[in-house]
Amino acid sequence: MRFFGAKSISTVRLALISLGAGIIASSPVYADPATNGMPKLEPVVVQGVWDSNELIGPYQQPRWSSRGRFSTGTDAYVIPPYEVVVDVDYQATIPRHGKTVHLYTQEFEIGLPYRFQLAYENNVQTRYGHTQVTSQTAEARYALADWGKIPLNPTLFAEYKFGVGKDYGRQEDPDDPLHTLPDAFEFRLLFSEELCSKVQWALNIFHEQDLGGDREWETGFSQALTYAVNGEHLKVGVEMQYIYATEHGGRSQSEQEFDIGPSFAWKPTAHSRLDLAALFGTTSDSPSAKIFAIFSYAFGKVEEEGGAPVSTRNR
Repeated sequence: MRFFGAKSISTVRLALISLGAGIIASSPVYADPATNGMPKLEPVVVQGVWDSNELIGPYQQPRWSSRGRFSTGTDAYVIPPYEVVVDVDYQATIPRHGKTVHLYTQEFEIGLPYRFQLAYENNVQTRYGHTQVTSQTAEARYALADWGKIPLNPTLFAEYKFGVGKDYGRQEDPDDPLHTLPDAFEFRLLFSEELCSKVQWALNIFHEQDLGGDREWETGFSQALTYAVNGEHLKVGVEMQYIYATEHGGRSQSEQEFDIGPSFAWKPTAHSRLDLAALFGTTSDSPSAKIFAIFSYAFGKVEEEGGAPVSTRNR
């Protein structure tokens, strides 16, 4: 017995084909006339590395400038408003003669609106067999314009140091009275810029003046150049510092120090960063070496932003 004829079967096939076409047309993958009939896929965002040059915050600054600290010894620009950065620093100064001096610093930085930034430092030093809090510091900085509006992005920096420790370095005899370390002030002019793709640079020119004791002062510069090997995750570079130091009324006793060496920065998460550097002295007044290790942690919305999608990098 024949239930369906050839005509009935063709009608069923046509209905099934029409149903399938309707399902495909209603799905996210569909033929787009603008792409010559090729299927159009919904975009998929894949989080990648934190791009150093990604512009963030109200000042539209690149991500590499958003920490305030560019390298172990060089600062750059200001951090975005209401961002907070906590640093734990270690510095070992290895002299050509004598024992190593150890310096431990805890720093708290906060970004404010209108390109201002404030910071507080507590310094603990081990020297001449004594460990003590040597100074506490209040710092302010101000960027003259939003990023990129002025060449080299100049930023003003001012710092006041409260001397709270004892000056063991000037005690020639154990029975001599100990004097408190003098207060001091410091001014810096900060410059920072991207020289080319993945290469960033910062320069600080500074002057520091003691307000007591022999009224020693230091003038010089620090400079750093880094290459972003893998965005903000990994950077390598070189940094240097030059210091001309003298005493009040005693220029004949001045000292000149120039140190240079490699630097390394690793950012395992959006919030944390580790900076390492080893600078080697090149003059007779320089120490043999200075070793730096700095761990910092940032709090705030800007650091919580994910890295740029892989599809948008290298454009």
